[in-house]
Amino acid sequence: MWAIAVPLIVFVVVVGPVWVVFHYITLWKRMKAEQQKSSPEQVAKEKEIVATLKGRAERLENRVETLERLLDAEVAEWRNRI
Repeated sequence: MWAIAVPLIVFVVVVGPVWVVFHYITLWKRMKAEQQKSSPEQVAKEKEIVATLKGRAERLENRVETLERLLDAEVAEWRNRI
């Protein structure tokens, strides 16, 4: 039993966290390199997409608020049922 437990504990305590840290450092560097390669046109297009998505999210939020107001008026106890 100890033959399996000791290496497993060492792996989980020492190797695992180091592995995870290096994994995310590598991802961060890769993302940073890709951002530096982006052209100004691509950056402008991405900003436009983000603005469009933000507008959609705001509209959806307004719809949810309207639905909640309607439910509050029609079915007073609907929040307690969830």
